Amino acid sequence: MRLFIIAAFAFIAGAAPGVADDGLFDLTWREVARGVFVGGREDPLRYPVVANTTIVIGRKGVLVFDGGGYAAQGEQVLAKIRAETKKPVTHLVISHWHGDHHRGAAPIIDAFPNVEIIAHRFTCAAMADGPERRVEEGEAALDETYEAVGAAVKSGKWFDGSDLSEAEKAYFARMVADYPEYKTQLSRMKVTPPTRAIDESAVIDLGGRKATLLYAGLGNTAGDLALYLPKEKVLATGDIVVAPVPYGFGSYPEDWARVVRQLAGLPAATVIPGHGAIMTDASYLGRLATLLDHVAEQAAAHSAAAPLTIDFSADESAFTQGDPVKARLFDMFFKEPIVSAALNQARGESAKNEPLDGAAADLCTLRPAR
Repeated sequence: MRLFIIAAFAFIAGAAPGVADDGLFDLTWREVARGVFVGGREDPLRYPVVANTTIVIGRKGVLVFDGGGYAAQGEQVLAKIRAETKKPVTHLVISHWHGDHHRGAAPIIDAFPNVEIIAHRFTCAAMADGPERRVEEGEAALDETYEAVGAAVKSGKWFDGSDLSEAEKAYFARMVADYPEYKTQLSRMKVTPPTRAIDESAVIDLGGRKATLLYAGLGNTAGDLALYLPKEKVLATGDIVVAPVPYGFGSYPEDWARVVRQLAGLPAATVIPGHGAIMTDASYLGRLATLLDHVAEQAAAHSAAAPLTIDFSADESAFTQGDPVKARLFDMFFKEPIVSAALNQARGESAKNEPLDGAAADLCTLRPAR
């Protein structure tokens, strides 16, 4: 049951005590540069997780980076665009294949049917193949997952037998209480295939403003794109960077550390993580890269004769900060999934981290623009 619950959390990828009781999908907007807006939920840990969305307005059109995982989010993004400009959305960029970054973008796509939807070629394949299918299969078991979480709250013990602190019980109780609202969004979630697949970095001219889509190789997924506005010194990372607790599901820690350092080396005054608060320097990226280095080093030194055990003690407190909820989520979101990911990579079996079934492994079938 414990592994099932962890997997379910990865698929659906309550607010901590003391956070205002806002709507589950309510976004707060901030203008980080002229005509550049970021929408995110105030509490990044509340379930289900909600990705940050970046809107970039140029003279010719609008670029949206990660349109949202839920229609309620996509509707807010569309409303914000219409409140700020009459220009059309010309580009919608999907940072990676995880559904909380793209399955709620239908309101934007329906409003601007000629929008160019851009993703890395691996992301295209994953959206059309096994990774996305497995997410949808996991969602079919959400009732069971939430019932099990509710039972854990009542018993005061997690699935591994460990005691839940009062803060953890409050967190998971709120998660269960939020489920009815979350469930209303499930039937509205939709996968819309990209219209353009890229294999390397690209520059988008929005008219008077250029946006660079960066691909630096294997990272949090095999197809991560970041958005960089060099003039404005704004960087949006997708899930290459997530705060306050990183996500380790199906990742590539050895390469991921290099990618994080490459992004940290850019002259960025504003860093927008895939989830979490906007940052004004690269200090968190440095901590994340060091953590990933330590994971990869221990996996590389591992003897096949024994199970892989990774010591996180040198890094964990920098992410959990003594908070029992963050500590629990660090275990679930990072520690447990990163072990198998690191071991596969150390063995030269990285393809197991995000396995494709073969139907779209070599070619992303692009739909025509409407």
